Amino acid sequence: MPIRDAIQEVNTEHEIFFLLTAYIEALSFCDKLNLLPWQMRELPLAGVADVKARFDSLQLRGIASDAENGTRRVIEEALTVFSTALRRLAFLEADGDLPYAA
Repeated sequence: MPIRDAIQEVNTEHEIFFLLTAYIEALSFCDKLNLLPWQMRELPLAGVADVKARFDSLQLRGIASDAENGTRRVIEEALTVFSTALRRLAFLEADGDLPYAA
């Protein structure tokens, strides 16, 4: 199951941040040369505003990027993951953090 799909299925903010942290750690582990932007490597996440700021910054970088295709693809994937997380966080906030599924 792709990380994006997993984020769509969770029921708490805590689970979303857990999955985003795991995603960022995996990217950092694979990026031995530190080619990826800091928004995709730095931890810890500092709340919803931090996720939104990282998404906005990655979006600007993706638009202005002349990065090699591999890096550009990773940035585009990260944009999808972060936007999914932001949508799910907004949904959970509107519903007052849904209880765990039975």
